[in-house]
Amino acid sequence: MLKDIENTVRLWREEAVEDMDLARDILARNKYRHAMFFAHLALEKALKALVMRATEKLAPRIHNLVELANKAGLSMDEESMKILAVMNFYQMAGRYLEARRDRVDPQRATENFRRSERIFEWLIGL
Repeated sequence: MLKDIENTVRLWREEAVEDMDLARDILARNKYRHAMFFAHLALEKALKALVMRATEKLAPRIHNLVELANKAGLSMDEESMKILAVMNFYQMAGRYLEARRDRVDPQRATENFRRSERIFEWLIGL
């Protein structure tokens, strides 16, 4: 792997861990929309690191977690892919007012956070 790619992969991974730590802190403050946005961001960065490792090219500038998982060539079960698809909603809700029509439900967000956290730990372990 090219040295620049290796360094960028390392940076993506470090930032992913930092963003997930921040998401946990924000969730503890009951700021669900913000916590979920950062959880999505952590997953996105972890996946981009894996895309770069798999392709030896810069990761695409996209936010879709399912697409990133596919580009990384990951073999994930259907439930994990569904969680990634659900998490895509939270990045939209964090960015755009019109996406907030369906308010972030605290109970559902907490459940989705815990599921995404397990996927995140798996991704970081790869």
